[in-house]
Amino acid sequence: MRIWSQNNLRVEAILDHDGALTIAGHDLNGWLDRDEYEYRITVPAAEVPRVVVALGGRAHDDVLALLGAHAEQIVRSGERTWLTKHGIEHRFSSY
Repeated sequence: MRIWSQNNLRVEAILDHDGALTIAGHDLNGWLDRDEYEYRITVPAAEVPRVVVALGGRAHDDVLALLGAHAEQIVRSGERTWLTKHGIEHRFSSY
């Protein structure tokens, strides 16, 4: 599900088959010496309920819908920064 598409930055969020949350971004503005930049943030399935609560949701609310509703806040602060601020475990990779 695309949660953000502005200023040459596109961010999508998906729930993997095992329930883990993946937030993936593609930034065409570049970074350092690259013309474009892609990243992937993975939140383990056990941490997804904490994402829901941090977004003001309840136990069975749709995390993707909540991410979409709060995308501006999350993307503008930085997805990793937002997750860290809420003490949510995650892994980051870029390419």
